[in-house]
Amino acid sequence: MRTFAVEHTVTTPRAARSRVDSGVGPVLAYVPDEKTLNFAVGLARGSSLAVVESIGGFPLRGWANQLGAVDLTRPDEQPAGLRPEVAKAIERLNFYKNNGFGDQLGKEQAHRILQSLQSAGTLERDVVLGALAARGASARAVRNLGKLIDGLAH
Repeated sequence: MRTFAVEHTVTTPRAARSRVDSGVGPVLAYVPDEKTLNFAVGLARGSSLAVVESIGGFPLRGWANQLGAVDLTRPDEQPAGLRPEVAKAIERLNFYKNNGFGDQLGKEQAHRILQSLQSAGTLERDVVLGALAARGASARAVRNLGKLIDGLAH
Protein backbone atom coordinates (compact mmCIF):
# COMPACT_ATOMS: atom_id res chain seq x y z
CA MET A 1 0.00 0.00 0.00
CA ARG A 2 2.84 2.41 0.77
CA THR A 3 4.35 1.91 -2.67
CA PHE A 4 0.97 2.60 -4.24
CA ALA A 5 0.55 5.75 -2.14
CA VAL A 6 3.97 7.04 -3.17
CA GLU A 7 3.29 6.51 -6.87
CA HIS A 8 -0.32 7.73 -7.01
CA THR A 9 -2.52 10.53 -5.76
CA VAL A 10 -4.12 9.59 -2.45
CA THR A 11 -7.05 11.29 -0.78
CA THR A 12 -9.70 10.67 1.84
CA PRO A 13 -13.21 11.98 2.50
CA ARG A 14 -11.66 14.39 5.04
CA ALA A 15 -9.39 16.03 2.44
CA ALA A 16 -10.54 18.89 0.24
CA ARG A 17 -12.58 17.71 -2.75
CA SER A 18 -10.43 19.85 -5.02
CA ARG A 19 -7.42 17.63 -4.29
CA VAL A 20 -8.58 15.05 -6.86
CA ASP A 21 -10.98 15.60 -9.75
CA SER A 22 -13.80 13.15 -10.44
CA GLY A 23 -13.45 10.89 -13.44
CA VAL A 24 -9.81 11.64 -14.24
CA GLY A 25 -8.63 8.09 -13.77
CA PRO A 26 -9.21 4.79 -12.03
CA VAL A 27 -9.94 4.83 -8.30
CA LEU A 28 -8.87 2.29 -5.70
CA ALA A 29 -10.91 2.21 -2.48
CA TYR A 30 -8.95 0.24 0.09
CA VAL A 31 -11.13 -1.30 2.83
CA PRO A 32 -13.70 1.52 2.74
CA ASP A 33 -16.42 2.22 5.25
CA GLU A 34 -19.80 3.61 4.11
CA LYS A 35 -18.50 7.18 3.86
CA THR A 36 -15.29 6.31 2.04
CA LEU A 37 -17.10 4.04 -0.44
CA ASN A 38 -19.57 6.84 -1.23
CA PHE A 39 -16.63 9.23 -1.72
CA ALA A 40 -14.76 6.77 -3.98
CA VAL A 41 -17.84 6.17 -6.14
CA GLY A 42 -18.13 9.92 -6.66
CA LEU A 43 -14.46 10.19 -7.64
CA ALA A 44 -14.75 7.27 -10.06
CA ARG A 45 -17.63 8.73 -12.10
CA GLY A 46 -16.66 8.30 -15.73
CA SER A 47 -13.77 6.01 -14.84
CA SER A 48 -13.23 2.65 -13.14
CA LEU A 49 -13.38 1.67 -9.49
CA ALA A 50 -11.62 -1.19 -7.70
CA VAL A 51 -12.59 -1.89 -4.11
CA VAL A 52 -10.72 -4.03 -1.60
CA GLU A 53 -12.92 -5.49 1.13
CA SER A 54 -11.78 -6.54 4.58
CA ILE A 55 -13.25 -9.07 6.97
CA GLY A 56 -15.22 -7.17 9.57
CA GLY A 57 -15.27 -4.00 7.48
CA PHE A 58 -18.12 -2.58 5.44
CA PRO A 59 -19.75 -5.49 3.57
CA LEU A 60 -19.47 -5.23 -0.21
CA ARG A 61 -21.36 -8.32 -1.36
CA GLY A 62 -24.69 -6.51 -1.77
CA TRP A 63 -22.94 -3.56 -3.41
CA ALA A 64 -21.24 -5.88 -5.89
CA ASN A 65 -24.46 -7.83 -6.54
CA GLN A 66 -26.44 -4.64 -7.14
CA LEU A 67 -23.89 -3.33 -9.64
CA GLY A 68 -22.87 -6.61 -11.24
CA ALA A 69 -19.27 -6.04 -10.13
CA VAL A 70 -16.65 -8.64 -10.93
CA ASP A 71 -14.67 -10.25 -8.11
CA LEU A 72 -11.11 -10.03 -9.44
CA THR A 73 -10.09 -12.97 -7.26
CA ARG A 74 -12.66 -15.06 -9.21
CA PRO A 75 -12.84 -13.39 -12.64
CA ASP A 76 -14.46 -16.38 -14.34
CA GLU A 77 -17.51 -16.31 -12.04
CA GLN A 78 -20.47 -14.19 -13.06
CA PRO A 79 -21.76 -11.60 -10.58
CA ALA A 80 -24.53 -13.15 -8.48
CA GLY A 81 -27.15 -10.43 -8.81
CA LEU A 82 -29.92 -9.94 -6.27
CA ARG A 83 -32.91 -12.19 -5.68
CA PRO A 84 -36.00 -10.59 -7.23
CA GLU A 85 -37.76 -10.10 -3.86
CA VAL A 86 -34.63 -8.49 -2.38
CA ALA A 87 -34.18 -6.26 -5.44
CA LYS A 88 -37.79 -5.09 -5.07
CA ALA A 89 -37.25 -4.36 -1.37
CA ILE A 90 -34.06 -2.40 -2.18
CA GLU A 91 -36.04 -0.36 -4.72
CA ARG A 92 -38.63 0.47 -2.04
CA LEU A 93 -35.97 1.27 0.57
CA ASN A 94 -34.25 3.51 -1.94
CA PHE A 95 -37.51 5.47 -2.32
CA TYR A 96 -37.78 6.08 1.45
CA LYS A 97 -34.12 6.99 2.08
CA ASN A 98 -34.57 10.74 1.42
CA ASN A 99 -33.84 11.79 4.99
CA GLY A 100 -31.39 9.01 5.70
CA PHE A 101 -34.11 7.04 7.47
CA GLY A 102 -33.95 9.75 10.13
CA ASP A 103 -37.57 10.87 9.91
CA GLN A 104 -40.51 8.93 11.27
CA LEU A 105 -42.01 8.03 7.88
CA GLY A 106 -38.69 6.73 6.53
CA LYS A 107 -38.06 4.67 9.65
CA GLU A 108 -41.56 3.20 9.67
CA GLN A 109 -41.50 2.27 6.01
CA ALA A 110 -37.99 0.83 6.22
CA HIS A 111 -38.98 -1.18 9.29
CA ARG A 112 -42.02 -2.59 7.46
CA ILE A 113 -39.93 -3.52 4.39
CA LEU A 114 -37.21 -5.11 6.53
CA GLN A 115 -39.75 -7.09 8.54
CA SER A 116 -41.19 -8.41 5.29
CA LEU A 117 -37.74 -9.60 4.19
CA GLN A 118 -37.14 -11.11 7.62
CA SER A 119 -40.47 -12.99 7.53
CA ALA A 120 -39.59 -14.38 4.09
CA GLY A 121 -36.16 -15.46 5.35
CA THR A 122 -34.38 -13.22 2.83
CA LEU A 123 -33.05 -10.48 5.11
CA GLU A 124 -29.26 -10.47 4.84
CA ARG A 125 -27.83 -7.39 6.53
CA ASP A 126 -24.69 -7.24 4.38
CA VAL A 127 -26.60 -7.59 1.12
CA VAL A 128 -29.23 -4.98 1.97
CA LEU A 129 -26.74 -2.38 3.22
CA GLY A 130 -24.34 -2.89 0.33
CA ALA A 131 -27.08 -2.81 -2.30
CA LEU A 132 -28.51 0.40 -0.87
CA ALA A 133 -25.03 1.95 -0.87
CA ALA A 134 -24.74 0.96 -4.55
CA ARG A 135 -27.99 2.83 -5.20
CA GLY A 136 -26.32 6.03 -3.95
CA ALA A 137 -27.57 6.10 -0.36
CA SER A 138 -25.59 8.39 1.92
CA ALA A 139 -23.33 6.93 4.58
CA ARG A 140 -25.83 8.22 7.16
CA ALA A 141 -28.70 6.38 5.47
CA VAL A 142 -26.70 3.14 5.34
CA ARG A 143 -25.71 3.42 9.01
CA ASN A 144 -29.29 4.22 10.08
CA LEU A 145 -30.66 1.30 8.06
CA GLY A 146 -28.05 -0.95 9.69
CA LYS A 147 -29.34 0.12 13.10
CA LEU A 148 -32.90 -0.69 12.03
CA ILE A 149 -31.81 -4.15 10.85
CA ASP A 150 -29.92 -4.74 14.09
CA GLY A 151 -33.02 -3.74 16.04
CA LEU A 152 -35.02 -6.49 14.33
CA ALA A 153 -32.67 -9.10 15.74
CA HIS A 154 -33.61 -8.21 19.33
